[in-house]
Amino acid sequence: MLFSIVIPVYNVEAYLDECLHSILSQTKQFKEDCEVLLIDDGSTDKSGEICDEYLKKYPETIRVFHNTNHGLLWTRRFGFKQVQGDYVINCDSDDLLEEEAIKKLNNIVKKYNYPDVVIYNHNSYDGKNKTIAFKDIFTTAQDCSVEKKEVLKEYLSRHSIVSVCGKMIKRTCIDVDKDYEKFGRISTGEDTLQSIEFFSNAKTFVYLNHVIYDYRCGSGMTGKFDENYYFTFKRIFEEIEKKKNNWELADFDKLFAVKVLQTAGRAITQSRYKKWESMWAQTRYLIQIREDKMFQKNILYLVTIKGKLQKDHVMLLKLLQNRMYILICLMLSVKNYLAGNKG
Repeated sequence: MLFSIVIPVYNVEAYLDECLHSILSQTKQFKEDCEVLLIDDGSTDKSGEICDEYLKKYPETIRVFHNTNHGLLWTRRFGFKQVQGDYVINCDSDDLLEEEAIKKLNNIVKKYNYPDVVIYNHNSYDGKNKTIAFKDIFTTAQDCSVEKKEVLKEYLSRHSIVSVCGKMIKRTCIDVDKDYEKFGRISTGEDTLQSIEFFSNAKTFVYLNHVIYDYRCGSGMTGKFDENYYFTFKRIFEEIEKKKNNWELADFDKLFAVKVLQTAGRAITQSRYKKWESMWAQTRYLIQIREDKMFQKNILYLVTIKGKLQKDHVMLLKLLQNRMYILICLMLSVKNYLAGNKG
């Protein structure tokens, strides 16, 4: 078997039919080469029942597993242990595969003699309209081989290849027994975390400059705030730091600083979505980031890497570096005011 499509399922009864239809509409010609694994993570709505209904309709293609609730990371890793295909395609249960996605992936692995990882483009999808999120990442051509060092540089400096749903991984590159227990029920940064493993174990990479995946918008951080966002990612960045010698990137420290400061910048800007008890409460939050040792170490690279960061992040990071907490709070407050007036 060539492909195993792993789908973690949790309380997505409104979207699951659309997700599965997008996949099953193209598996008929790959019956011997494609399986779909539905991993129900203790859903409390009708998602589990929907999984069983599809199992009855498509027993030759679908496999269903029902578990108690463990969270996304555990559920996806459980799915990896069950796969029978040579390649794992990750699909979230509220997202879609594009038409002929499997056909295109089938063609590309044969063209490039079964590479370890195939990276591809994805759309942002709002339920009606699709907008391409990334394209021409490594080439403007239809496809190409990519050196591992170029993949690692892209992973560290941008968000284009972070998503586990934006790449197909050879099963042999996944350590199914790897222990992620210390990360608990982590959801923020799950893709960044697992990509460390995939990219470290893989040797050959191919980029398919086609949209394969549709990511449904609305479940990310936009308009939301996670007070632990920076420090959750810090734990993941500590895992990346361990790879410094193995990855052998001459500019690792600068690229790593990009990753850290991108996250710190986002942590600052997203704090405007919280209704703070007082400006002092928000200031305490900013101080925690400012006094963090990883932040202090990497903020020293700000001048040399600012071209790889959002302009507004650069400004806020400079202010944070100089302990201008009140000014940051005021600027974010003004941004909220202007956004509210636009509405």
